[in-house]
Amino acid sequence: MIKVAGVWELGWQAPINEVELWKHPINEFGVGNLIMTPVSGIYAGCAQTFVCECPQIEDVITNARKDGFTVVFIDEKATDDLKTFIHPENVMYVFGRTTQSPYTAFYNEGLGDKAIKIQTPANQGGFWAHQAASIVLYDRFLKV
Repeated sequence: MIKVAGVWELGWQAPINEVELWKHPINEFGVGNLIMTPVSGIYAGCAQTFVCECPQIEDVITNARKDGFTVVFIDEKATDDLKTFIHPENVMYVFGRTTQSPYTAFYNEGLGDKAIKIQTPANQGGFWAHQAASIVLYDRFLKV
């Protein structure tokens, strides 16, 4: 099973607009739903749509670990490369935003977390989270 979690780009984008950028890659790669923080109120609950909002990304990560998911952080500061990464079967991919990196705050190798980066010619971490998610999910599709 695949889960995707992220943090709204509140400084650059309104969630009501950003959700449209997430919608298509999530649907194309068969991800059940997207878990985003913080709660913006764009949807009243999780049942009506593909996106579920939670107050804190830390709680989302903790719950995924409890449910037996491997938590994989995608961040330009990670040491492992997506090119050689073996995708876990039950996984939650975690994406940050420009001003917040869940990787630097919550990564815990001792709990089985993984962290990967997407190598590019410039290596400047210049992807929006929904773009990085598309790349990671496509890589998974090719390898699994």
